[in-house]
Amino acid sequence: MIGTSAPTHIFYGSEMIRPTFTSSPVSRWLSRLVLVCCMLPFAPPPAGAEEKNEGVRLYHSQQYREAAPLLMQAARKGNAKAQACLGLMYQEGLGVPQNYKKAKKWFEKAALQNRADAQTFLGMLYSQGNGVRQDFPTALKWFEKAAEQDFAPAQTLVGLMYAKGVGAGKNMTQAERWLNRAADQGETDAQTFLGILYLDGTDLHRNPPEAARRFRQAAKKGDANAQAALGMMYFSGQGVKEDPAEAEKWLEKAATAGNTDAQTFLGNLYYKGIGVTKDDAKAAYWLQKAAIAGDPDAQATLDDLLGNERPEDPAQEE
Repeated sequence: MIGTSAPTHIFYGSEMIRPTFTSSPVSRWLSRLVLVCCMLPFAPPPAGAEEKNEGVRLYHSQQYREAAPLLMQAARKGNAKAQACLGLMYQEGLGVPQNYKKAKKWFEKAALQNRADAQTFLGMLYSQGNGVRQDFPTALKWFEKAAEQDFAPAQTLVGLMYAKGVGAGKNMTQAERWLNRAADQGETDAQTFLGILYLDGTDLHRNPPEAARRFRQAAKKGDANAQAALGMMYFSGQGVKEDPAEAEKWLEKAATAGNTDAQTFLGNLYYKGIGVTKDDAKAAYWLQKAAIAGDPDAQATLDDLLGNERPEDPAQEE
């Protein structure tokens, strides 16, 4: 189990609109494919030829109501950027009533002009079944078109779909290829998922040093899942030299970010004094946080720490 973190909204580069993903437990990595993708740009892109449209400028200034009629005018004339912006406005209900069918219409027009961001958002509509019948093969088709243009968020999605066998047969060669391409471009989700695959060794060849490298890349950017995994690797000496201080550092970062596994692990370390100075106050603090989040192991250790009697298991009494 790996903790969750809130989605962020950022602008991708000077041209493309970047879909954003929410971290989720390993068993639910595929849920990334059914997230609503938000886009709230905070910085306008450089004024290129396509960006000179007044509607696009207003859109990037988050003046959505004012942007809508101007974007519609430009979109009808074939402006792909305006079409992509309009699609997102209909998808998210920004300045216009939310309407997935209209979002699909404008995403598709922009996608057919080879805009990688629009292709990715269109694929997500198909993966969600919003405004269209849910269709994973079609979603994968659009993701791949964007991925082939080196659009890293789409490369992550293609890698995940091949890894899970959704939209096409499971293909770990393709999954590894696309995830590495995305990870090499700095995609945190791809880096973390690759780390999990290389550490686990079930679907890809086990490679702890490479797992640690990918986890470290994502951990430095604040990914709590990667921070937790990296901390545990430093504790056990898997793929890295055993280093209790580094383990404590990364586990604390992940625990502070709300990662339940890190909270439980760190609480146990402080309770038992393994690799760290024994500290019952810190142990109780982290174990309580994990227990409140529903971790039964944390609750059991917390009960032991506080001297609480746990109810007998009826099965054991028999």
